[in-house]
Amino acid sequence: MTAIHTATLGLALEGGGAKGAYHMGVVKAYLESGHTFGAVAGTSIGALNGAFIAQGDFEAGYRMWESIDALSIFDIDEAEYRQLLQWNLDKSTLWKMAAKTKKFIVNRGMDTSKIRKLIATVVNERLLRDSATDFGLVTVSLTDRLPLELFKEDIPQGQLLDYLIASASFPGFQPAEIDDKLFIDGGLYDNCPINMVARKGYKHIVAVRTLGLGITRQIKYSGVTVTEIVPSENLGGIMNFNRLLIRRNLQMGYYDAQRHIHGLLGLKYYFYSESLNEQKCLHLINAIPDKTIYSLGRMLGIGGLPPRELRSAQIVEKLTKRMRLPDKVSMQTFLIRLAETLAEAKGMNKYTVYTFDDFIRAVRVGPLKNTAGFGVRQVEICMAAQAIFDAVGRG
Repeated sequence: MTAIHTATLGLALEGGGAKGAYHMGVVKAYLESGHTFGAVAGTSIGALNGAFIAQGDFEAGYRMWESIDALSIFDIDEAEYRQLLQWNLDKSTLWKMAAKTKKFIVNRGMDTSKIRKLIATVVNERLLRDSATDFGLVTVSLTDRLPLELFKEDIPQGQLLDYLIASASFPGFQPAEIDDKLFIDGGLYDNCPINMVARKGYKHIVAVRTLGLGITRQIKYSGVTVTEIVPSENLGGIMNFNRLLIRRNLQMGYYDAQRHIHGLLGLKYYFYSESLNEQKCLHLINAIPDKTIYSLGRMLGIGGLPPRELRSAQIVEKLTKRMRLPDKVSMQTFLIRLAETLAEAKGMNKYTVYTFDDFIRAVRVGPLKNTAGFGVRQVEICMAAQAIFDAVGRG
């Protein structure tokens, strides 16, 4: 993806609590690649992250995420936090959530004063208002039962921080109070405000998804191109501020964005596209020795002794079904998923960009580690992958 001028590129950040670390990894990759954003709109944690970005202080926001943990933002003890992690949250319970402990009930929800204090150390209203970058957020007036989509120019002076907290006041938190009205999380109206950015006239929009709880709306505007960056793995719970998980999600966002920006291959790992074309894939399959082909055939239950070419095709077909890939998948996708399956079982580092040759050399080495809960199907895939890549490597 080539750099697009700031006047035409917008950014929408989906709400998702602790999953918001993913936003910052994505934006880091875009900024490092020379992209800039003319508009940023976000909901809930997306609004908070969007404020860092729009005011031109991305690095401070990124450092905040690197050091954050649950007890630095929630005024609760460890036992209450563990209870918070066990909340059974889904879209149907967003309006029905009740406080789970005595402290939550007394305070009309979980205290957000520590969150406010933390955000106030990074967000600067003057910088945000003076920035040339458009900035918007979504919240819901609990008092009026009305959604609000507000750009910075719509928010009264001195109240930007108030509305940021309002956008992120998840059900179960204390509602934000502004001018005698109560406000809650904007995810109850639009959790990924692509339409807000489009309304400002932006035709190319990067939408960073977290797959968090909330309502998402269809795009209302024609002629808008949206690049969705979607997590390649589960980001964890919306309340899970475990520091190791946060740092993993920062990395995941960075590399998932690199996949889009630079056209990298892979689903769970990341490969330079020029390192594995279809011709090379066919060459790798044809390089598998007859002995390996026949032993794989026996393992996968292929009867008889058909010609080598037919037997190879049957092996690919069997493994394609075991990996639950589409019937007519390309040989490139087949080999990548086969290698990735083995790599995951061996616990190989995901957050780097490989050439496919380097990846195969690495995946051949070492024992299987992450096989808890594996059934016969997964074990067979790993055994077949090991045999194929060992044979190709020896060749």
